[in-house]
Order: sequence, then C-alpha cells, then structure tokens
Amino acid sequence: MAIGLATATCIGVAIAAFAAWVFVLVLGRNGMFKGTAVERARAFVDDDLPAAVARWMERSAVARCVAGCAESVWQRLFGRRTAVFQTIAVGLYWAGLAVFAVQAAPLIPNRYVGRWHWVPILATLGVNMASYAAACVADPGVVTPANEDSAVDAFPYDRLLYFPNKACRTCHTRKPARSKHCSVCGCCVQMLDHHCIWLNNCVGLRNVRWFLTFLASFAVVCTYGTYLLGSVLLEVRAQRGLDRMTVWDDDLGRAEQVSLTTSLLYVLDDSPLLAVVTVLLAVLTPAIAIFFVYQVRISVCGYTTNEETKWLNVADAVADGVVFEIGAAEPWYEVIEKDAQASDTRPRRLVGSLAEVANIYDRGAWANLRFLLFPPLSASASDKKLE
Repeated sequence: MAIGLATATCIGVAIAAFAAWVFVLVLGRNGMFKGTAVERARAFVDDDLPAAVARWMERSAVARCVAGCAESVWQRLFGRRTAVFQTIAVGLYWAGLAVFAVQAAPLIPNRYVGRWHWVPILATLGVNMASYAAACVADPGVVTPANEDSAVDAFPYDRLLYFPNKACRTCHTRKPARSKHCSVCGCCVQMLDHHCIWLNNCVGLRNVRWFLTFLASFAVVCTYGTYLLGSVLLEVRAQRGLDRMTVWDDDLGRAEQVSLTTSLLYVLDDSPLLAVVTVLLAVLTPAIAIFFVYQVRISVCGYTTNEETKWLNVADAVADGVVFEIGAAEPWYEVIEKDAQASDTRPRRLVGSLAEVANIYDRGAWANLRFLLFPPLSASASDKKLE
C-alpha cells in the first residue's frame, strides 16, 4: 500500500504547507488575527526569517553567491510578469480533469450519485474556466495618459489614504484615488487589490468581478469534486467487495470486518493518480473557501487588500494620537504629526478610535458588491454617489 498512498500524502502535505504559507502572508496583517499565532507567524516569515538569512549571508562568501543567484531567480519569478505560475496552474487543472475523465467519470452515475450530477458538473467547470480566462485577459483598470482624467475623477480623495495632486514616480502620471502602482506589471491600476501570479495579471476595478466569480466557482469545484471522488471511491470499494471483506483477528479469535478507512486506503493505493487528485481537492477546499470568504468580506466592507494595509496604518496612527477630524460643514480626517500639532491652528477634534473614521468609499454591503460585480462603463461615472 506504500507507493500510491505515500505519494498522495506527500503531495497533500506540500500543498497544505504552501497554502498555510500563502494564508499567513496574505492574512497575517489582518486585524482579526492581531495578537494571534497567525500574526506571529507572519512576523516570523516576513520579518524575522529574512533578517536571520541576511545576517547569515553577511558572514559567508558562498552564502552571498547563493543569495545573488536566489535573488536573480526571485526577480525572474516574482519581479516581473511571467507565465510560469499560470502555466503550472493550468497544467495541474487539466491534469486533474484528465484523471477525473479517465478514472472517475466512467463510474458516474453510481449507487451514491445519479446521472443528473453531470449537469452541475459541466456547468460549474464551464463557469470556472470562463471566469479564470476572463480574469487573466481582462484589463484590470490600467491608468494610461488616455484615461488619466477620467480615472482621477472616478473616486474622490479622502486625504487620509489618498491625497490629491500626487504623481506616480514610475508612470509619471497623476495618481487617482484608490489606485496603486504594480511593480510587476509596471503600471498604475485603478482600485488595485493585488497582483495574482496565478492569473499573471493584476486584480483591479475592471476584472475583480471575474476574479470573485473564479474564486466562488473554484471553491465549488473543489468541494463538489471532493464529494464526487468520495462517491467514486466508495463505489470502487463496493464493486471489489471491500465493504464486505473480513479478516481474522487473532486477539479476538474471530473474523472482523475491514474498517471503512482501511478499505478506502486499499482503493487509493490501487489508484495513485486518483488518490493524488482526491487529496489535492480535499486540501484545496478549505484554503480556497477561506480566501474567497476573505475577499467577499473586504469587498462588502468597501476596501481592497491594498487598502486594508492602509487602514491598519491608520489604526496605528489613531492609537498614537495623530489622527484628527478637521472642518465642520464637510469634515475630513487627517494625520497631524505631534511635532506639527502646536503650529497647526485649524479647528480640529482628536479621533479616539478607528470606528470614528468614516470610509467614504463604503457604499453599504450590497451596493459595494453590486459596484464590483457591475462596474460602470466609464470611470468618470463610477462614483457619482460619493461626490
């Protein structure tokens, strides 16, 4: 029973470790994990470990050489657009589909699932593939000289996260509110959420709906696929009579029925590729589901992954006592450093907690989602409600 099961287990452990690494890096700074093991793990992976490696490299010529090569590889993989990870993702996807088509599809329907399951199977796969392709090729909202004016008019500047009359130091164009320069793509993107290596594209204002659709459908593919493969494994178990097989137990002095776990392990060992795909889907299901819930949560709250980091900085500034509400008729929030507070004579009120700071980009849960799923055709019309 060793080879097939051991291979599936190793692949599952590797994928689980990678998923945990991504989870820690992406969500480690999130306020919900403040003071938890997730935040400490993020600090170790993102701060402590690189610092320790840097100290070690300073003491060894060989280490400096290895570090130089590693940095070159890192820049090639993560410092610029490359189809390497996109190719890996698509290759694994189609390899899994091939295994499903050859080893699982002939056993659907079976005694556990009916023929009608082919309708949701094909529909879910179709939506998942189409949304992935759309997210990969769609314009995420790149700011160009041609649309710079309309991009600047798209969102008002809150003067807390975004400031007017600022230019991108790389693109040399005005920086629209809610935009960010992507160093990988080499351009500014409206309402940039993040750069996704699996899409080989940024996720921004114009393609976030396809990204969310892909995540939702992929979560369904993983969950539904795990269920279907489970039914196939149980069907194979039943066809081989493993559900009725008994073994002699010397300690009890009688024949005992083989347990469900043991019989399924035999099935997985005889079908190593099916075992790999099953373990892969079982590991991916919670990881994709958690990431999808996270993306929906920040979308409902009216901010992006990029802006979440900014809001965490604002929270730190509030704790330091440097955030003030200024103005009466149309108040805004501004950071005034302590050494400048005495000379700033404008009427103001000290903000005591982050809850007092209004996010002007938050339209309300349903309106936020509707805006992302059905963005306006023209950037200049995207934020009429906020003007």
